[in-house]
Amino acid sequence: MALPGNPTALADRASTYQASASRIQRAADDLRALAYTSTAKSLDAIRERSGEVAGTLDEAYGRYAGTATALVEYAAVLRDAHRRADAADQAEATAESYAGQADTRVTALTRHVRNLEEAAAPVGTIEAAERDLADAERASRRYDSAATSARDDHEAARRDMEAAAQRAMSLIDSAIDATNESWLDHVGNFFAGVGSWLADLGKWVGEFLQDLWDELQRFVSTVLAILGTVLILVLVYTVLSMLPVIGPLIAAVVVGILAGFLLGSILSDVLKPTPKVGEHTRTEAEKRQGNGQPVDLASAIKEATYVDKLGHVVTYNPDGTVKEDVANESVISVTKIGDADGVVRWRVSLPSTQEWLSRFNGDQGATNDLDSNLTLMLTPALRSQYEHAVLAAMAQAGVGPDDPVMLVGFSQGGIMAGTLAAYNSDYNWDAVVVAGAPIDSMPIPASTKVVSVQHDGDPVPRLDTVISLGTNGYAQRRPNWTTINEPSPLAADGVGGIHNGAAYNRTLHDNVNQVPTGTREELDRYFIGDANTYGYTETYYGWQEK
Repeated sequence: MALPGNPTALADRASTYQASASRIQRAADDLRALAYTSTAKSLDAIRERSGEVAGTLDEAYGRYAGTATALVEYAAVLRDAHRRADAADQAEATAESYAGQADTRVTALTRHVRNLEEAAAPVGTIEAAERDLADAERASRRYDSAATSARDDHEAARRDMEAAAQRAMSLIDSAIDATNESWLDHVGNFFAGVGSWLADLGKWVGEFLQDLWDELQRFVSTVLAILGTVLILVLVYTVLSMLPVIGPLIAAVVVGILAGFLLGSILSDVLKPTPKVGEHTRTEAEKRQGNGQPVDLASAIKEATYVDKLGHVVTYNPDGTVKEDVANESVISVTKIGDADGVVRWRVSLPSTQEWLSRFNGDQGATNDLDSNLTLMLTPALRSQYEHAVLAAMAQAGVGPDDPVMLVGFSQGGIMAGTLAAYNSDYNWDAVVVAGAPIDSMPIPASTKVVSVQHDGDPVPRLDTVISLGTNGYAQRRPNWTTINEPSPLAADGVGGIHNGAAYNRTLHDNVNQVPTGTREELDRYFIGDANTYGYTETYYGWQEK
């Protein structure tokens, strides 16, 4: 994946700043000459004003010259980082190609040795085949090692680019700060401090009221969801009790078991402490499953389906088929996007349900399970482990409270995204992009841009209609909310093809033009394909259920 940023354009921009600094300096000199060469009393006011403006221009010169110097240095590092990253990408592609050929040869030779052994071939023949197999395995490891080394080289180039960007920003800040030390600035800072205290007080009051409002919305949504669940249980009891072979007593037992199951699942999730969150280092197998950063809004869902594959422990049978796939860990992706406008944006990709039978065979480790699903949908007032862990991961990543954040998720990942945007005000939830998720009844504020993709016949996005007693649980179409409702490209495969992450990714890609142009352009700025992007850092965070 090529590094973002355009070194040539950046160098041109630096040259523009240098030229502007030179013109500013000449203007300051001309004004200063006017102030000191004229002696007529009638020009006293003009002289005084000229001197003031010249001083102001001197400050502007410092800012422009400092900025130009910083950008020139950064452009040089960026150009070198691009060269190194491109070379590393080419080396990785070559190594991956040879590694694929070597893996194919290993598979064929493994099968050949097995066939010779089963046919009781001469020992010499088997040993020769085993030597060929050993050579092929060594070659495969060499190519894998070369690919890993190339990826490390690419990552090193990216880190150097990021470090240079930080240095450039520091130099620019220094250039600006160095011109803000006048006596008047100090006086202004004093009054600004008083104003800041009052502003902080107002901010505290506003945050308190916002938190109170968030909790009230959680409570109301929880009450509606519980009433809806009770209504469903009553309906189940009524239908079962009317059946002659069941009757009221057995119906009551069945409904009681269902209610106990729901309550036990929810309490199992919310009563446990917040999991310990840390960076997740992907295995080589996990890296091979990835196919790079999404480049724009149209490809957003592919990253949400990718994190579904992370944190699993897979064992295989001798014939190569999967013996067991355990969701050992929940993993999310947090991507930091740098923009030429100076804004830092964050994209958080959330996984869907990876464990359904925790009530029967014990928790495997991932918190994105059936328990947290029920907690998110039925009792949003009781925060799930999943929610606590996502917020902890964002804090570790360094997401600021005012930084724009996009949440992306499929199925349960979409529910988590909607829950955060609707009931949490810790961060600036600027955008929510979900697929196959029941978020239509969630009170997501109008300030959040929402793109929700739903397939015809998918029951999951309709769950909130039933649970919320039919209140607002229908596809939303508002200025800030776009619902893309289309048939699944894999509809012929049944429900598995309708509620399917890959199918949803294709649907969004093929129908992204349904999102208003202005909204689409704003959301594209969260991806590396945007022309204003100059850098990104992607970090994976994982945790296990306690």
